[in-house]
Amino acid sequence: MTGKLVVAALLVFLQWRSGIEAWPLTVAVVAVFAYVTLTGGRLLATAAGVRDGDPASAWVLGLLALCLGIYGLTLLLPVTAGAAFAAISAVVIALRFVLRRRQHFPEPDGRALIGFALAAALTALWCSEPAGAYAAARSHGVLPAWQDYFIHGGLISQLGDARALGRGSIFLADFPPSFYHFASYAGAAALAGPLDRPGLPLATSAWLPLGFLAMAAGALALGQRLAGPAGGLAALAAVAILPDASNYGLRNGLFSFQWMLVSHPGADYALAAAFASLALLDRWNAERSRAALAASLMLAASVFLFRAQFFLLFFVPWLATAAFCSLRGGSRMALAGLSLTALLVAAAAALYLLIPELEAAGWRVRLGSLEVFLDVMHNSQEPTAYTGLYRELADQGRAIALWTGVGLTLVAALGAFVILLPAALVLGQRFAALRPIDAFVAYVVLWWLLLMVVAPEPWIGEGTNLLFQPFPLVYAAAAIWTVCLLVRCLVVRALWAAILGAALVALVPLAIAAERLAHPKFAWGQEGAAQRLEPGLVPAAAFLRANAARGDIFASSGLRADFQLFDLSTQLCSLTGMPAYLSRAYLEMIKGEPRKALVGARLAALQEVERQTGYDEAMRLLRGTPVRWYVSAGERGPLWDPGRARAAFKSGTVAVYRIP
Repeated sequence: MTGKLVVAALLVFLQWRSGIEAWPLTVAVVAVFAYVTLTGGRLLATAAGVRDGDPASAWVLGLLALCLGIYGLTLLLPVTAGAAFAAISAVVIALRFVLRRRQHFPEPDGRALIGFALAAALTALWCSEPAGAYAAARSHGVLPAWQDYFIHGGLISQLGDARALGRGSIFLADFPPSFYHFASYAGAAALAGPLDRPGLPLATSAWLPLGFLAMAAGALALGQRLAGPAGGLAALAAVAILPDASNYGLRNGLFSFQWMLVSHPGADYALAAAFASLALLDRWNAERSRAALAASLMLAASVFLFRAQFFLLFFVPWLATAAFCSLRGGSRMALAGLSLTALLVAAAAALYLLIPELEAAGWRVRLGSLEVFLDVMHNSQEPTAYTGLYRELADQGRAIALWTGVGLTLVAALGAFVILLPAALVLGQRFAALRPIDAFVAYVVLWWLLLMVVAPEPWIGEGTNLLFQPFPLVYAAAAIWTVCLLVRCLVVRALWAAILGAALVALVPLAIAAERLAHPKFAWGQEGAAQRLEPGLVPAAAFLRANAARGDIFASSGLRADFQLFDLSTQLCSLTGMPAYLSRAYLEMIKGEPRKALVGARLAALQEVERQTGYDEAMRLLRGTPVRWYVSAGERGPLWDPGRARAAFKSGTVAVYRIP
């Protein structure tokens, strides 16, 4: 019960930061959410052979399973995430009722509860400022959060808001949504209906903290497996307290682990799944429990649905580690190198077989892509502590640039752990403290380096995506294994209490520094971290949300065919929960020919509306589409209503038109 109260209190606090007003309803909804998630997690943990009542493991397993279940149901059935959550809740409560006499759930020990409470406290510290972003946007017209939250908010509404139900993609109404790593949105989307909130505030006050707590709890659970209770606290401190590598050494802000956790929360869910998978893999190695191995494999596979880039980096090292753990006795070291080499070569070959263009292009093209990646990583992230160094190295020759560029990438990403991790491994070898699971940290670093050469470009055409996005897994693995190996080698009775005391002392400076540590340090990211909204956009979105009927589609002005990460339509999707007739035309068109043709036709139709000079003709054209609301933004109204006299609502530079 204590764990459920901790989670409920955390979520209530963060909803308060986001400006929620319906307090009794909010408390009731988050209490049910916490109960179902942790109860379901304990049922799953018991099924996987984890019977110690650890709330950290229960939270990770419960949240990830809940997200996967809700996402699966919304894909298969015409239901919102809230309805899917209600169905899953009924199953969980029924199972708990049926098993209450046959299945005894042991109460966690005090240290486990303290560790979980510390994870929740750290989540509150890191997520407090982002959770208040929506309230700031309403009062100041600036969103003090990473600009991608507009996209995330729309996807949360696509899964959870009844206004978008049955309309396909929220960004391209009445067209099937893309299949991608959207499972992480499901937990926050389950709250959209009961709390009657649009996607943007849920993205910052629910999606982010739910994932951050899962990541922190996963690190705690993995650390406990690697080095006992003291190792759990040390692992938690390593990922949630220690300043990351962007704060010292090369000071490359793009490789900020903490910024990534807050600005790209899908990474938190992927890390949680990876940590839980590794903890269960170690349990299988120790106990040879098939249930633990099966659960570990399912979690490893689920990483794809939480963050596809992480799956590419995680699954091959997981397979290599599982193979290594299956070896016994003297054969282990003799076969480890051979099995790893074969696995990595097979995985690299699979990438080429899956991507025909790579098969034909060969390594020369991939080395060219590596050069692009290294150039972006080291020449475009100013200010850093090594300005111009890589450019000078590139002038010395291609081979020198490639080798040193990869080395600089490793140092920029891992910082001090480039030295501390090998030292900890040597110390573990000297104290005979190494275990088979420790092979993972070496495998994941080696596979990341190999991916820099063989990874394909994703569909968006951004060559750095698959190489940079999953680096938090490499950093987290290096940090967790370093501190846990040190704890394993230090036999000190009061170590757990000492680490807890140090962590509690660190909470005060962390509370002061968290906002700065999570803010992008590279110059080009400053605007993206404080996005100014069109004056009057938030009130206009509130009017739309309050007056539109379920299933109504809106269109907006100012759409273009060139690249835009987000536009007015994208912002409105996340602020209203309504589906857009068209948004982000360029990013939609590159997803395939059928979608491209539809986007082109819709863009042409809306541009024709903008060219009209008469209100009646503009409305006639809009009536020929499924659009029921039209939103115009700018210093002047549309050509056919420059004074906005015919608008149903206007605020600032935004006008909302009801299509008659």
